[in-house]
Amino acid sequence: MHDAWGRRVHFSPPHAAPSVAPSTVVENFTVNAFPPNKLGLSTYSSTPSKTLTYAYHGTAASMENRPAHNNTKDFEDFIDSKGAAISPVAGAFFGRSRMAKDRFHWMFPPEKDERVASLLAWIQSVSYGLGSFGLHKFLQTRERGALVVNADFRPSKSPNEPAFDWLTYPELQKTMDRTLQESVAFYDPSALVIVFVFLPSKSGNSLAIWRRKIAVPSNVRLAYQAQITQAIDSLSRDYSVYVDEISPKSEPPSPPPKKRKWWKLWLST
Repeated sequence: MHDAWGRRVHFSPPHAAPSVAPSTVVENFTVNAFPPNKLGLSTYSSTPSKTLTYAYHGTAASMENRPAHNNTKDFEDFIDSKGAAISPVAGAFFGRSRMAKDRFHWMFPPEKDERVASLLAWIQSVSYGLGSFGLHKFLQTRERGALVVNADFRPSKSPNEPAFDWLTYPELQKTMDRTLQESVAFYDPSALVIVFVFLPSKSGNSLAIWRRKIAVPSNVRLAYQAQITQAIDSLSRDYSVYVDEISPKSEPPSPPPKKRKWWKLWLST
């Protein structure tokens, strides 16, 4: 498999020893094209989980706490949480005591929570500046990555603004979540910015999560073309996807027993 620049992509096993939930390598994996509002790979149960129940109740956000819409935000105006938005849910992101499918829930409808719905609408309204912000994060780290934002977190100094974190691909590998890694391993960082919006459960042990793609403004891309080319040239040519479980392969059916000739049956008696 090759990415947008012809680099070969394959899946190799991690070097670290397996922990409580051992990692498994996906082989011969085909990247799926996800519909805009159905981004997850985990199965959806008809019985609401604790994460979904929490998301359905007590979700009405006041008008004061909704992010302000500003179509002209510059990339320097966005707030970096510096890990503060992720640290309360570090166990959900990187914990090994539970499988990734039990920590990340991809199929919850975002309109059920006002905080999530308003944040997604705000992201769309400031997509020009956010696309520039994400591109600068890529150029700073020279690593594929994604912007991550907690719908239930606001910095104390800016209570009306969400705060973002940039997680690089090596950091996303530690989550053992296949969708997170696929989304970042195969996108074009010169043209797109991947944004993950998540809502923690009440316990903080799991989270509902959504993905959005933001286009990098063409004029910004042209202005930083030299830096973009250098950063892309420095990217790794191989990307491993780490997961903590894979579906068992179905065994081929056993062939029917061969019929013995009548004389062989006669001779054996």
